[in-house]
Amino acid sequence: MINKITVMILPVGLSCNMTCSYCYHTGKNLSRGKIHRMSDEILGKIIFESSQLAKNIDFLWHGGEPLLIGINHFKKAVQIEKETNFIGRVRNMIQTNGILLTPALCDFFAKENFKISTSIDGTKKINDVNRRLASGKGTYDKIKKAINLWRTMGNNIGTVVLVTKTNVNHPIEVYKSIKSLGLTSCTFHFCSQNEECSTDMIPGEKETFEFFRSIFDRWFEDDDPNFPVRNFRNVIRILCGGEPLDCASTVDGCRRFIAVSENGDVYPCHRFVGKEGFLMGNIHYRSLNEIYENAVHEYDHICSLGSSCKLCEWLEMCGGGCAYERFITSGTFNGVHPECFIKKMIFKYVKKKVSPFI
Repeated sequence: MINKITVMILPVGLSCNMTCSYCYHTGKNLSRGKIHRMSDEILGKIIFESSQLAKNIDFLWHGGEPLLIGINHFKKAVQIEKETNFIGRVRNMIQTNGILLTPALCDFFAKENFKISTSIDGTKKINDVNRRLASGKGTYDKIKKAINLWRTMGNNIGTVVLVTKTNVNHPIEVYKSIKSLGLTSCTFHFCSQNEECSTDMIPGEKETFEFFRSIFDRWFEDDDPNFPVRNFRNVIRILCGGEPLDCASTVDGCRRFIAVSENGDVYPCHRFVGKEGFLMGNIHYRSLNEIYENAVHEYDHICSLGSSCKLCEWLEMCGGGCAYERFITSGTFNGVHPECFIKKMIFKYVKKKVSPFI
């Protein structure tokens, strides 16, 4: 039995109520029509069998948009968890666009100590260019309402900001807008090539570095312990002898995850759901523990790095980057991460800036 794992639950698969222009799940895998919902039977198997997989479990509801499943699914999940004997700690987390967050859901999630994170790309003008509903309407106002609703209950909420051509030249504007919403943590993600090989939204290397440099300088100057930016916190943790917080910055980070879609199909991560060649099994036919243990070669393959990464001075901070992004851009996991050059510049800049204080 391993010590800790994050079990990603996709209760409606890749179905979503938004049509973000840069979504990496675009194409044939994403159903925008009929929603296929996870059964209570599959949910029960995931939770019970997770207790036999690892001592400490993080259940992370993801998608698509997980709140499309409705409140009864989450009530059932909590009921099953309380009836299951776990060895260690159990946490429940949701990555949601927030649009379907209601007072009833907030009451329940707060009572049961769910952690919630959302996504927003900056100001209303910036966000609504790419993050839209199927109708074409922008989503900023709805996301802001959801953030306020959750925050009025005294709860923290983090966010993911995607760096695209739309916001890359407005770093301080983006930073200020995120803080003004009362968000309590932030992670900036690089815009990556999606499965249709579209690179239309990916900004250039120079402007991307300048975006991160500007935000780091402002964040460092603010010195606000109540607003951690995960990208920079990772680097500082490592410089202080710690370990990175996220999977994409950790060598072998993929081994800490397993994802189950609505029909019981099991994948190494939600980003591989529906992708040919990455299905590891189905919990109707084998236990989650058996699937994970038998997938050692799949994880070995996904976590493999090329020689340039293994010999890189920044490997401890980078971890080779997201395996999915390495694969989708180069067709191999041994390739170099598409943001390799930018990340090196960011690491070098942050190290130089903080070293006098460590």
